[in-house]
Parts: sequence; structure tokens; C-alpha cells
Amino acid sequence: MEALTPSRSVKIGSIDIAIDHNCQVQAQYKEYRRRKTGEQDDEVVEEPAVPQTPAKAKPACWAALLRPSPAAAAAAASKRATEIVSSQAAAADGRKFTTLEDVLENWQVEFSAPAVQPRGLVNSGNMCFMNVVLQALLYCEPFCSMLRHIKKSVVFSFNSKTPLLEALIRFVHEFRADRTPLAQLETGLDAPFVPEDVYEALQKKNVFQTLRGQQEDAQEFMSYLVDGIHEEMVSVLQAHRARTVLATGTEDSTDSGAGWLEVGPNNRALNMRDVHAEAVRTPITQIFGGALQSTLTVPGVTSDGTPRRSNREPFQWLALDVSSDSVSTIGDALDELVAPETIEGYMTVQGQPATATKQMALERVPPVLVLHLKRFVFCANEGVKKVHKFIEYPAELALAPAWLTRSSGTARYRNARFRLTGVIYHHGSHASGGHYTCDIQRPGGEWLQFDDVDIASLESVDAVLKEKSDRTAYILFYTICR
Repeated sequence: MEALTPSRSVKIGSIDIAIDHNCQVQAQYKEYRRRKTGEQDDEVVEEPAVPQTPAKAKPACWAALLRPSPAAAAAAASKRATEIVSSQAAAADGRKFTTLEDVLENWQVEFSAPAVQPRGLVNSGNMCFMNVVLQALLYCEPFCSMLRHIKKSVVFSFNSKTPLLEALIRFVHEFRADRTPLAQLETGLDAPFVPEDVYEALQKKNVFQTLRGQQEDAQEFMSYLVDGIHEEMVSVLQAHRARTVLATGTEDSTDSGAGWLEVGPNNRALNMRDVHAEAVRTPITQIFGGALQSTLTVPGVTSDGTPRRSNREPFQWLALDVSSDSVSTIGDALDELVAPETIEGYMTVQGQPATATKQMALERVPPVLVLHLKRFVFCANEGVKKVHKFIEYPAELALAPAWLTRSSGTARYRNARFRLTGVIYHHGSHASGGHYTCDIQRPGGEWLQFDDVDIASLESVDAVLKEKSDRTAYILFYTICR
């Protein structure tokens, strides 16, 4: 199903972006609903003539298309000023506020985000990939809890040092707290809206200027959005630590070291190396951050005298290959991820050929485990094609011992269970187009289906788990059971 393109738009690659969101939202919404439901106009109502507005100049770069009109910019400035005044007034009333640095350094994962009333997001021109990711993050309890905690604890000056973080905080603020099931709401839902704050923050980043024509991929968008927030947090923390070093005159004592030894299987020495030793801990890494251990085994010994060498590779989500004929379930895909892989043509440091094997295993599992099903694969003769087959996924995922490293640190995960809390679907046959929808679980267990402005209640999780003829699961969200 193609997203509705507004009457005034610019086409960049395969993406249509609305030039002026604020002025067209209502018209887009009405026309979008009419086309989507197949309604026909019964009569033509004459409208007063509207003066034609001068054509807009061609933008210098296509990211400029996301900038709001002057009127919208003035409204946004007024909104921010009101938020700042409200925060200052709250501080005067005696609320306890702290710095963003303190919150980022001391925050712990929480699952206490209040349930919010569902609200649709307007697809203002092939933006369904953004809408499904924003809905999924809104109902991700630790993520939403983090945003609300920062909003409650920190007074923002809106100086654009953390534009994505501030935009997501304002986005969450658009939703009313309400635990009432969708079917029991006595009044209608709040009107769908365009997440202008998020669009405005995204246009300040360079990512859209370097990935023209690829923005319709939901997983890539989620990666850039979440990684962007993480990078903003890292920048804040690093600046804070640099100021601390200057003030105290002491250097950071953290040893980045080339590696260390651990006791591996059968009490053998295992040479460990962290390929991202410089990674900074943030609330994002606490929510989504896990780690894989990649172990290279060579007959005999390696150059440092140990039989194995391992790298620790952090991840924000696991990418699972589902193209093999042997993969029909999530369990199969995880088995494939950790299966030993023979490295052909491996040469030892002495220049001798050897049969080496590489094997992956989960070393650290995050509270929110995001699984990306790699449905788009490259074929030499056909180019990029989609893997359409149904991949079975459970309502509750238990981690098999074979997926975990044998180190003592993974013992806590051996009995851990993760419940399915969200599914993002891709509709269509091609990587360069199609449509995205999502099924999301609200706090309390209610499952909802989001299709841009349309929201429907699902009878049970069984409706989420079954095979669909018009769409395939693309991203799965599993949250640890408490």
C-alpha cells in the first residue's frame, strides 16, 4: 500500500517529502482517510477561492524540505519558550532538578512508564517507516521511562546540543496518560498528528544527506535515530568528564588495554579483546546494548601462546539471517548465528595454511532484545530481493544455553525469559518500496495494530503470532520478564 503524496511535494529518489507539514496536515489527513477506506465524495461543495501562493524556491539540499514554514517555526519557538518558562516555574515551586550529566551517569533501567492513550501519526509522504519506529519506541517501557525521567529531572535550554533527545521528549509529551483499553474509551482518540519536532531534529543531522533514496528502511531509520541519541549522550558525558579532569587535575584512570585473559571452556586460557573499548555507557546501551563474543580457534596455538582469541562485539540489535532453507523459526535463526564457521584459506603467523573456525555467542543480553530479520539479500543474478517466507516467532523467548558463552557472567541469562512486546512488518515485494505497519503491546497486555492514522485492537497475541498473507515480520521487540 503506497503512502499518500500531498499535492505540494518534492520527490527525492523514491521518497516524497511534504514541503509544508503544518499547512497541509488536515487536508492530507482527510484525503488520506478517504483514499484508504475507499470512500467516494457524494457531492462537490464549493469552497471560497484561495489565493495562490508563490512557488517556493528550489531548496539547497533535500534535508531543507523538513524545515517548517516561518509560521510553524514561530509557533515552535513559542512552544519551546512556554516549556522553558514552565520548567523554571516548576523549579521555583521546589521541584528537584539536576543536570543532564548527572541523570545520564546515574540512571538505571526502569519499567514504570505510564500507559498512554493511542494516537495515530499522519503519513505525510512515504513516512510510514518513521511512524512505526516512533510508535514502537513510545511503547518500549524502559525507553519511554527514560525520556519521562529526564523531562522531570532536567531543565532544558533547547540549545541544540541534544536535538534528537529533546525532540523525542517532546514527542512523548504529545500523548496523554491513559490505561483505558481502546475498545472501552468513551470519547474519541486525540487527532493524529505529524511529529514535526522529530522531523526538525532529524534535518539537523547529516544522515539524510548521505543516504538519499534509502530512508524507507525502518531498521536503518531506527538505527540512526537510537544511535543518534546515544551519540548525543556520549558527547554530553565526555564534555562533563573533560571539565572534571580540568577542574581536578587528574587523568581518567580507565585502562583501555589491548586485551586480557579469561578462563574459557575446559579451563583453557582465552585471550579477550574488546573491539569497542572506547564505548561509553549511556541509558541507550543500558536498554538496548548487548554483546557478542566472537572466538577464533586455530589448531595448535596462536601467536601469543593461547589456543583461542576472542573479540567482544557490542550490538544494539541482533541481525538474523533468515535466508537459509534450514531457518523457519527464530530459534533456527539464533542457532545459525552461533554455529561454527570454517574460515577457508587461513594462514598462521608462521605462514602455514590451517583450518580455522569462528564462532559467535551471546555474552551480554539487554533488557530489550531487538531482533532484525534480514529479509533483503543480494543475489548475483537478481540483485536485492526479499525473503518472503514466514518465520515463526514465540510470544515468550527463552535463551538456549547453546546461544550463550560458557563464562560465569552469562549464568544470570540461563533462566531469563523475554516476552514479545512489538512487531514491525514490511508490506510489499521490494526493498526499495512498500509499506510498514506494526503491532504493539500496551502495558496491561492489550495488543494494538498501528497503520499510520489507523489504530485497531487485536483480540490476543495469537493474532500477532500467526502468518499474514500481506506482510512479513521485519523487526521483533522482546522485553525481559521481571
